[in-house]
Amino acid sequence: MLLRHITLTLPLIRREIAGRYRGSVFGLLWSLLNPLFMLAVYTFVFGVVMKSRWTIPDQQSATHSTGEFAVILFCGLIVFQFFAEVVSLAPGLIVNNANYVKKIVFPVQILPLVSAGAALFHTAVSLLVLLAFVYVIFDHIPLT
Repeated sequence: MLLRHITLTLPLIRREIAGRYRGSVFGLLWSLLNPLFMLAVYTFVFGVVMKSRWTIPDQQSATHSTGEFAVILFCGLIVFQFFAEVVSLAPGLIVNNANYVKKIVFPVQILPLVSAGAALFHTAVSLLVLLAFVYVIFDHIPLT
């Protein structure tokens, strides 16, 4: 299904991503700033203010580095953000794209792929932020 409509799906994904940031001051830069701010705020609140730590089962001791805790927390937040974005966009797919559905012959089954593709773009940007943060914290990017 996706391969058959790929020439329609990819431009709609680009349109969905560009439409989200249209009219804002920073434009597409928000897709990079959002995970950076999210990482900074969650690290500050949970790592500094609440002093949360992650216990490793083998060692029975909590990690002492705020950076290590932030990496673990941000990994979970990336997965949650992807899921939350897809689920929050799902109810309005048909209503928000009523022009496509009513006026032309349109493969409605690609609409969930478009919203998932846009969410996947934001997830990829968040993963790049995570990799950069891991490199800063550990001086290398571990394979596991």
